[in-house]
Amino acid sequence: MTDYLYSVSLAQQTRLFLLSLGFGFFAGVIYDLFKAVRICLGGKKAVYIATDVLYLTVLGFLNFLFFLSANEGEIRFFAFFGEALGLTVYLCTVGFTFADYFEKFINFIKRIFSAVFKILAFPFKKIWMKFNNFIKKHRKKTQKSENKSKYPLKVIKGLLYNFTDKKKNSENSESHSEGS
Repeated sequence: MTDYLYSVSLAQQTRLFLLSLGFGFFAGVIYDLFKAVRICLGGKKAVYIATDVLYLTVLGFLNFLFFLSANEGEIRFFAFFGEALGLTVYLCTVGFTFADYFEKFINFIKRIFSAVFKILAFPFKKIWMKFNNFIKKHRKKTQKSENKSKYPLKVIKGLLYNFTDKKKNSENSESHSEGS
């Protein structure tokens, strides 16, 4: 009776091995989906690390569920070998063509979004250019007026004057002092 509980028939082992081949193939498809996300987000180191960690987490969880459903939670070495073999078969056959087509598809989508963005951003770009030109023009005017005023404003009897000639300065100050 105890032999029956711990023994697995050859048919069950073959079934588990074939299911693990399929699961490995499925793991390759999931890897390519994560690779597509990586291409969309850019090839930065942080993106690679995040997608790899997320992929391993998702794959570990799915592998746990696979062993629970396919082999009642029992872990067999040949099942891991089948998963690795299925993943290798996927990456060496379908994975090559899928990756090439998917990268072309992603680049095509990026070009479409870029064109749509340029069309939508065009009016805002024109408004920004007009505003920027307006600011530059008025900035030049203020700089010219600052450059023209060589003599700073002086306070004489509570009024501000901009004296440009010393002779006039003395005449004006005398006339103001005589008038008071």
